[in-house]
Amino acid sequence: MCAASVLIGLSAVCIRELSGTFNTFQLVFFRSAVGLLLLGPWMFRTARLGTLSTRRLPLYLIRTVLSYTGMVCVFYGLAKMPIGEVYALLFLVPIITIVMAVLLLKERAGKEAWIACGVAFIGALIILRPGIIELTLAAAAVLVTAVAYSAVNICIKSLSRTDTPAQITFYGQLLALPLALGPALYVWVTPEWSDVPLILALGTLQLVAGLCHAYSVRAADARVVQPFNFVRLPASVLFAFILFAELPSPWTWLGAGLIFASSYYVLYREAAKKDSSNDAEGTPGQA
Repeated sequence: MCAASVLIGLSAVCIRELSGTFNTFQLVFFRSAVGLLLLGPWMFRTARLGTLSTRRLPLYLIRTVLSYTGMVCVFYGLAKMPIGEVYALLFLVPIITIVMAVLLLKERAGKEAWIACGVAFIGALIILRPGIIELTLAAAAVLVTAVAYSAVNICIKSLSRTDTPAQITFYGQLLALPLALGPALYVWVTPEWSDVPLILALGTLQLVAGLCHAYSVRAADARVVQPFNFVRLPASVLFAFILFAELPSPWTWLGAGLIFASSYYVLYREAAKKDSSNDAEGTPGQA
């Protein structure tokens, strides 16, 4: 998870550098194209094994549209606002996912979860400070990303009930490229050879970060690995300071701390409930 967080911070630097030449839509296309290129051999090999057929293509399409929307918005945010503020606001994703799981998947959430959601909302207000500073289009775009990525989590949770991780990865990569191509062609700027290393770095860093994240979640409980996701904020702030002399305000750190603490508390409570349930199932004869 630490590696994923550092790699995401580095990819944000690539986005900021490339945004001076390329439109956000084209950057998203570059990211998808490089990812598909790197995963291509594995995808074709997996496809030949005949294990990728699915009956849930409509949900995959919805997930792809949501993921693309979130990616466009966060790339725009990274190009237009301090990198640290972007990732601080994205800590809202676990909280929004809980709300969506209750509304869409009919899952249950205790009062502690709702209190944590309220604290996270206060943290977001501290970062944005509406009425004190102007709420920019970039900040609004990042909030859209948080909602879109939360909806993507709900889609993946639903898909994982019937499909394998290989299927979810395969269709996510395969459907993203044609969706990104149309808007990219509309604003197309032909890259110079000097742009190619950064373009390749952007796609590679985001792909490897995603793999590191997936492996970390598979290796340990969420309550163990998710706190290290907070490394993303100081890592991205460090890179932004070194390269762009950019530092977030103390309000950003305070708001991010509240959002992160509430998210971690919810994860901890959910894990504790799961452990209690498992213990109860393991000792049916005890009162």
